[in-house]
Amino acid sequence: MNTDPHGAPARTDLPFLRRRTRRAPAAPVPSTLDLSATTIDTVEPPRRPARVAGRARSGGRTVLAPDAPTVTLTRLQSGIGVLRIAANAPDLLRLGCAYALADGSNAAVRHDDATSARAPVVAADRRRPDLLTVDLRQSRKLKRMIVYGVAAGDPPPGHEGVLTVTTWGGTRLELPLEPPPPLGVTVYLSIYNIDGEFVVRAESDPLDGPVRAAWQAYGFDRITAAG
Repeated sequence: MNTDPHGAPARTDLPFLRRRTRRAPAAPVPSTLDLSATTIDTVEPPRRPARVAGRARSGGRTVLAPDAPTVTLTRLQSGIGVLRIAANAPDLLRLGCAYALADGSNAAVRHDDATSARAPVVAADRRRPDLLTVDLRQSRKLKRMIVYGVAAGDPPPGHEGVLTVTTWGGTRLELPLEPPPPLGVTVYLSIYNIDGEFVVRAESDPLDGPVRAAWQAYGFDRITAAG
């Protein structure tokens, strides 16, 4: 009987042993559960910022005041007809605006410019320097805008005026006016398009210098054309 393991003949009756692999030993299981070094991710996914601006009164009057400077128009108010922005001021306030479109372009409309575009998003009229109109059929193109004013002369004593924003359905926003600096410009309103709804904010921000100072102060430094 051959007892030498090296001299033993090969086994041909157990072929599966040649393909069998040895399983790696399992990691030891701790006897106690230690959570002292465990970090649980409790960070919530980012949420859309809550809109804190109140709603404009449908078909009614809303006054923009220092303690409530911002209102939100509904999708209907922001998308039907024309948005009229007018200044009722005894010093013949002249309005202008700068705006940015969804395609990234910037433009400006001034009271003394006749728009050259066939279908402008924002338009002015030389006969009504105190009036701007926004074509709400193109509201999806409009990303944001500012409305500013320059004075045509010195305001009379007891100056009182109001800037109005009126929708097609008769909703009316009012902003009491302060006269612009004699040699400057005042940004009265900013308007942002948030998911198809216009958020209107009273700025009442007087600035020294020409109209371009208002453009630059509010990030419209890429304006290349009017209207």
